Amino acid sequence: MSQIFSKPQKHHYITMMESLIELDGRRTISRINENIIDRRDVSCDIKFIRNTSWTKDELIKAQRAYFKSIAQKEEVGFYIIDDTVLEKAGKPKHIEGLGWHYSHSKGRVIYGHSMVSSQYRIGSVSFPYDFRFYKSENDALKNKVEFKSKQDIAKDLIVEFEPFFNEKIYILLDSWYTSKEVIKTAKDRGFDIIGGVKSNRVFTLHENGQKHKLSTYVKNLRNTSYEEIVLNDVAFLVRRVECYLPEVGKAVILISKRKKDGSKCFILSTDEDLSKEEMLRYYSYRWDIETFYLYCKDRLGLGHYQMRRMKAIEKFCALVFSAFCYLEALRFQNNESSIGQSRWYFRLKRKQQYVERIAKLARDGVPLKKIYEELNLVA
Repeated sequence: MSQIFSKPQKHHYITMMESLIELDGRRTISRINENIIDRRDVSCDIKFIRNTSWTKDELIKAQRAYFKSIAQKEEVGFYIIDDTVLEKAGKPKHIEGLGWHYSHSKGRVIYGHSMVSSQYRIGSVSFPYDFRFYKSENDALKNKVEFKSKQDIAKDLIVEFEPFFNEKIYILLDSWYTSKEVIKTAKDRGFDIIGGVKSNRVFTLHENGQKHKLSTYVKNLRNTSYEEIVLNDVAFLVRRVECYLPEVGKAVILISKRKKDGSKCFILSTDEDLSKEEMLRYYSYRWDIETFYLYCKDRLGLGHYQMRRMKAIEKFCALVFSAFCYLEALRFQNNESSIGQSRWYFRLKRKQQYVERIAKLARDGVPLKKIYEELNLVA
């Protein structure tokens, strides 16, 4: 980080990232500042994000370099792409780039910023690799930049992705991104796709050359056509279909039903050699990015920014991603099972350090009033 930040900037970076992890509730710049023991005026924190020269790309690249140094070499890696909406209540007019976007998690259109991001899973490490904000055609025209759809952004993220060890890469997508253009971009890079497909897809069976609509094909299957597979203690009924799709070529579709409730999922793989078990297990890794979004929104303040300019908003989000990366590195180093455990451990250590600091000041004979001042506990 010393190559990105000056010494004072590094102090801002560390204290702000620690506050993002420590705080509960809203994590605005003013609340972050109030949580810092050796705090400066809040204007210093605002300046650190708005006016200093570091960029979100520099910070993200530094995080990648760190994870490359600790990751273990694997034969297979996974690159996950998805989008989320950072909702802004009250429809503020002063913030750049806001608009109405469909939220898959809420099942409706909400007001905010739409972010497309990627996650890299290699071995037992999974961390955010990059992100871009989607801009509407009107915003792109207003800011005199090229308009890019979410699928265009996904293609850019694939083109710019560099695996750590030249391992075999699977791009994991939901059905929104499993398109001809995205698949071609992945295949041009030598990557395979494992992605959700919608029930209206038409495919041609390898075995007899007959064309089928996926929903109709599934409806005509007998229960005996499925095989049971258990993944993470959940039973699935699956059928593997070797087929040809005009926009893909040769491929495999896995028809999957939860045994308990019958809910269906259709998974496409451009790697014909994958088994049913591998397809189901690999596609389950796509959940990494969903849990990442949920955790960053609920526990690290993603979307809590109040800045006006997109450059500053990008930096704030990069700090949130950095806080997550710190917790993921802590989880990996301590062999913990979850990010939540890492955060609990981090907050416990911070409380202990706080108590130890008070104890030292008391041992040194510092008056109580001075201790209050030292710890910024004076009204």
